[in-house]
Amino acid sequence: MDKTKVAIKGFIVNNYFIFLVIATVIFAFVLRCFHAKIGLPYLYNWDEPHTASTALKIMKTGDFNPHFFKYGSMMIYSNFVVDVLHYLSLMGHPSTADSYLTTMNEIIINADTGWQWTISHPSFYYWNRILTALLGAGTVFLTYLMGNYVFNKWIGLIAAVFLATLPFHIVQSAWITTDVPAAFFVLAVVLFSILFIRCKKPIYFILSLIFAGISIATKYNAALSVIAPFMALAMVYVQSRESVKTYMWFLVPIIPVIVFFLIMPYALIDLTTFLKHVGYEVHHYKIRGHGNATSVPGWDHFGFQMYQFYSNIGLLNTVLVGIGIFGIFFRPLLIFTLILPGMYILYMSGMKVNFHRNFVQVYPFISLLFAVGIYVLYHVLGIIQKRMLPGKEWLPTISIILITFAFLLPQAYLSLNDAKIIYEAKDTRTKAIDEINALKDVRKLVIAKELMIHAQDLKHLEKPYTVEPVLKIFLRAVDENSLLVLPSNPKSWLKNPKFKKKAEQMRMIISRFENSSIVKKIGNNGATMIDIYSVNPGIILVRDVQR
Repeated sequence: MDKTKVAIKGFIVNNYFIFLVIATVIFAFVLRCFHAKIGLPYLYNWDEPHTASTALKIMKTGDFNPHFFKYGSMMIYSNFVVDVLHYLSLMGHPSTADSYLTTMNEIIINADTGWQWTISHPSFYYWNRILTALLGAGTVFLTYLMGNYVFNKWIGLIAAVFLATLPFHIVQSAWITTDVPAAFFVLAVVLFSILFIRCKKPIYFILSLIFAGISIATKYNAALSVIAPFMALAMVYVQSRESVKTYMWFLVPIIPVIVFFLIMPYALIDLTTFLKHVGYEVHHYKIRGHGNATSVPGWDHFGFQMYQFYSNIGLLNTVLVGIGIFGIFFRPLLIFTLILPGMYILYMSGMKVNFHRNFVQVYPFISLLFAVGIYVLYHVLGIIQKRMLPGKEWLPTISIILITFAFLLPQAYLSLNDAKIIYEAKDTRTKAIDEINALKDVRKLVIAKELMIHAQDLKHLEKPYTVEPVLKIFLRAVDENSLLVLPSNPKSWLKNPKFKKKAEQMRMIISRFENSSIVKKIGNNGATMIDIYSVNPGIILVRDVQR
C-alpha cells in the first residue's frame, strides 16, 4: 500500500505541469459551455441561423449544396455531423422530454416558416454551440503550445490561462459563428509553421498548409494565414537550404486550394452562387459598410479596433501586452509569430465594416504577448535583485508569481461568476411563463403572436391561452377576465414598417393601452420592435383594457 501511495505521489509530482495544462483547458471549456445555453429556446445572435439552420436543412433535404457561401462551408458541414448525431439521440427521447422527435419532419427551420430565427428544437443549436466551445477551448491549448515553442512551458501556460479566462473570447466561443473556429485553425497554421522552423521537418510545413486551407474554408479573410507557412519556408531556406526542396514552394498555393475545394466542392459546382455571395461580402466590407458598424478605412478603423482590444483586456493587461513586445529581444522567433496577426489587423483596418468579432483570431497572440510581458518583468526584477539585493535569488520568482496571480485570478473569478449568471439566466418570455403560472385569478390568456413565444415555453403554460396578432387583440372586444401578454412600450410599435399603413389604428390602440392596468412588467427592453427579431424583449401583462 505504501509503495502504491509513493508511486501515485511520484506520478503527480513528476507530471504536475501536465495536470495544470489539462485543468486550464477543461476550465476554459466549462466557462464556454456555461455560456452556450444563453437565450435558448430563443436566439440572441443574428448570424447563427446562417450556419446552424443551413446545416439542419442539409440533414432534412439530403442536398449537400449549402446554397449559402457568404461564410465558408467548414462549420456548416461540421455542425451537420453534430446534428445527425443529435437527431439520433432525440429519436430516442420520450414525449415527456422538453425536446424529442418521432420523425425528422418535426424539425422546423427558417426555410419552412420564412422567419429567420425559427428553431423548433433548440437543442440542435445548443450542441452546435458546444462544438464552437470545444474549438474555443482547443484554441487555449494551441496557445499554450505556441507559448511553449516560442518561449517556454510557463509562458505557454500563462498565455493559455489568460485566453481561457478572457471574457471576450469566452462569449465569442458560445455562438455558432465562424470566428472562433477560424481562430483555432489559423493558430494551427502558425503553430505548425513554428515547428517547421524549429525542426525543419516537411510534415510540419505540409500540415500548416492543410490547416491554411481549412481556415479559408471556414472564414474567407483567413486566407492571410498562408503568409505564415510561406515565411516559414523562406526562413528555413535562409537557415538551411538543403532542408527546402524546390517543389515545396509550389505547395504553398496548391495545398490550401485543394483542401479548400475538398471542403467546399460546391464553390465549383455552384460557381455562380459562390461568386455572387462572395462578391456581395467583398462589396459589403469594402464599399457599402454596415450601418452603425462602419468606420472610415485606414487610421480611423485601426484606432477603433485598438480601442476595442483595450476595452476587452483592460488597462493593466494592455500595459503588460505592450511590455511583451520587448520579448523579441529574448526570442527572435516572436517576431515571426507576430507578423501574421499584425498584417491581419492592417488588412482588416482597410475595410469599412468594423465588427470586432473579425479580430477573434488576434487574441491568442495578445495572450502570448501578455505572458511574454510577465517574462520581461521577471527578467527586469532579476537584474534589479542582483544589483540591489544580492543573495536573494528567490525574490524575483516569488514577486512574479504574486504579480501573475494578481492579474489572472480576478479575471478568472469574474469570468466564472459571469458564466454562472449566464447559465442561470432566462429569456423574458420564459420568465413571463413562470410569472403567469404563479397568478391565481387568470381564466384566459391572450398572447401577442409578435412575441414569438416558443412552443417549449408554451408547453409549460398551465392556463388556457390563444395566440393572436396585436391588431386583432385590440380591435375586438376583450374579455375582462382575460390577461393580455404584450410587448412593452407600444409607442415603439409605430416604427415597425408593418404598421405604417395602420398608424391611426395603432394610435388608437396605444391610447387604449395607456389607460389599462399593467399587472406585471418583465424586462427592461423598452424599444421592442414587434414581429421582427428581438433580443430579450420587454413584456407586459395587461388586464382591464379600456374600450
